[in-house]
Amino acid sequence: MFRANDFISKIENICNNSCCQFPTLHIALGFDNNYALPAGVTISSVIKNTPNYNLHFHLFIDNVSEENKSKFKLLSAENISITLYNLNDSFTINKDTLVLHIDSVSTCIRLIIPEILEPLTDKFVYLDSDVLCLNSLSSILDYDIDNYVAGVISDTKDMQQTISEMYNIDYKKYFNAGVLFINTKKWCELQLSEQAINLINDGKIYKFADQDVLNILLENKTLLLPIKYNTKIKISIDAHEEKSIKPYTVILHYISLNKPWFQVYLSNLYSFYLNQSPWKDDLCPLTGNSSSIRNYSKYLFKNKYYFKAISNYFLYLKYKLILKK
Repeated sequence: MFRANDFISKIENICNNSCCQFPTLHIALGFDNNYALPAGVTISSVIKNTPNYNLHFHLFIDNVSEENKSKFKLLSAENISITLYNLNDSFTINKDTLVLHIDSVSTCIRLIIPEILEPLTDKFVYLDSDVLCLNSLSSILDYDIDNYVAGVISDTKDMQQTISEMYNIDYKKYFNAGVLFINTKKWCELQLSEQAINLINDGKIYKFADQDVLNILLENKTLLLPIKYNTKIKISIDAHEEKSIKPYTVILHYISLNKPWFQVYLSNLYSFYLNQSPWKDDLCPLTGNSSSIRNYSKYLFKNKYYFKAISNYFLYLKYKLILKK
């Protein structure tokens, strides 16, 4: 018999606070140690911009260090609760499915979260760890999903076109799984966690892994939410794309491999939230790929930082050689 709780080795309540006059919003994230810093920044941004609510964060973690766990505890406040769910080794995903830039099972944790949270809440918001909250997330509760499994936000037109011939679904309804407003009762009635794990491990290659599986299983079972809850952005080195963000944006989602916590990206917006988090003094990773270092070098040269540009170009060549080995 399938039980999602069997994938959890330990549950830790690292802070448990609430204000009696506030309603509660449950929020879940799933990540490994490589994404602990961005997950922490995501949570910090939600806390800053969602006042007058008790916020209960459910963090489903895969081999996250004790140091990072202690930093999550520093996020404690009078209206903040944080529960850690430690994943065990029995949670496995077909390696052939983890293609493209997806190389960790942690991206698939979202498939089991609703079943585990069902005894605690009727609804919760799932967030990827590469998002920022820019306005109150509580407004998502205004949407009635009682008759739906989830509230979802459409993916980009390019992405919808990419998957148009892959699966027997209406590609125009293909959604991005980075933000989900989930009805746990409906989810569990349909035993979707079990179906999702079975489907992703059935031997077929799903190009976008769990996101594809969710789109297949949730077809015609979702409520389409406004794009402000998952505004997707691809940044370049100077992150100038952030200037076009609409003021009403609630969730900003940094898609693609260009992540704003890498040193080569100059995102003032992301730095603002990073500097307010317990990870503000951490050394951020340089980059996720060698081409970003090359682009950073070009940016520096264009702006007449010649010495730094040359040193970064040599770093790019070194990094490229390492990746080839």
